[in-house]
Amino acid sequence: MSETISEPEKNLVPMGPTRAVTRRMFVAAIALGLALLVSFLFTRYFAYRNVQQNFYGQALVPAKQAFDFRLVDQDGKAFHLSQMRGKAVLFSFGFTHCPNVCPTTLSDLAKVYQALPAKDREKVQILFVSIDPQRDKPETMKNYVPYFNESFIGLTGTEAELAEAAKAYGAYYEILHDQGANPEVYTVNHSALTYLITPDGKWKLLYNFDQLSDSKKMVQDIEQVLGGA
Repeated sequence: MSETISEPEKNLVPMGPTRAVTRRMFVAAIALGLALLVSFLFTRYFAYRNVQQNFYGQALVPAKQAFDFRLVDQDGKAFHLSQMRGKAVLFSFGFTHCPNVCPTTLSDLAKVYQALPAKDREKVQILFVSIDPQRDKPETMKNYVPYFNESFIGLTGTEAELAEAAKAYGAYYEILHDQGANPEVYTVNHSALTYLITPDGKWKLLYNFDQLSDSKKMVQDIEQVLGGA
């Protein structure tokens, strides 16, 4: 009995998806990815809006773990931001030779501090961080910062420590010398922001220079933070 062996069929269409099917799958994957991205962005937006509408300051959503800067206080003692756990902390970067922004900032913060209910003042700490370590030694800070309120603490450190702290909070500063002038005579350009850290060590709010003058709204924010908001 003879066997018949058939020849392989020629020009068969290869198995698997066609180019058109592959293209449709690719487009569908992109559409799904975009839909997920839009959903994520809307979720973040509404989460931000829900938090922001409760605060006067610019809210960080979610709140960030505060960078634990390690500097020197006005008494020459080591100071860590984490020492302030259990208190709401407001601080800004500046320098004692600042002609207007820094003294105005500290004056406004002093008014905010005094506007707090007496029972809550001990739960709040105001700090002033110098970004001019050449001139702002601890003794200089001690003569300057408590002038605005005796509870305020001035901080300084090495150039590297201060640069690290400023970078962690997105603060900008630049030392400017006049050409040909005495190298010890200079000014410092810097951002004028104030940061609020919650009692559990989270960076939650940010204030621009103009916002600090509204003591009532500032106090409302601080009271909310102390209440766990």
